[in-house]
Amino acid sequence: MARTALSREAIVDAAFDQLADSGLEGITARALAARLGVRAGALYYHFRDMSDLQDSMASRIIAEMLAEPISPEARADWRVLLRTSAHHIRRTLLSFRDGAKLVSGTTLVDDEALRSLEEPVRVLVEAGMSPVDAQRALQTVNVFVSGFVVEEQHRHPTPGHDRFTADDRRARLDPDEQPLQYALSDEVADLPTEAFDWGLEALIEGIGVRLSL
Repeated sequence: MARTALSREAIVDAAFDQLADSGLEGITARALAARLGVRAGALYYHFRDMSDLQDSMASRIIAEMLAEPISPEARADWRVLLRTSAHHIRRTLLSFRDGAKLVSGTTLVDDEALRSLEEPVRVLVEAGMSPVDAQRALQTVNVFVSGFVVEEQHRHPTPGHDRFTADDRRARLDPDEQPLQYALSDEVADLPTEAFDWGLEALIEGIGVRLSL
């Protein structure tokens, strides 16, 4: 492969290409070096380690999430803000193979993205939340979305590829002994969008009750 001028940006670009080809586990120094036409050691002039690289990849995804402006409807109703934010986060994570696993547990290293976190907190504070409650509400919804998408992407890692199906699950259950779980196999295996909506609305409703809003 032709040699590529090495920079942090070029390495992150290559890492996203590798992510699309082989998933998160396929992003190794050796694989990236081969893709970029350099020695593996050259990567460490730009990143301390692979975790540092993952932070930069995740920050690019988070910056994409935060780039969408808050709508007037969301500014007027904190429930709409949490709901639309959750759906946008889910769509963004699903657009990257292993997107939720990649973002989970990382550190935001993009300063502009970090500064943009001020705005959704401000909107929630103006709706009557304390700054801490606003942060916790956003964080709780974000953790729910990330966890849900991890499960979705585990079940369906790539289009047309399912790790297990409802039929697989039913084959391991006795419809007479476990009739409820047998009947729920489609719900568990497929994780329909309706399940996401149910959980999200339960969270939003719970936040409203807890904060008397």
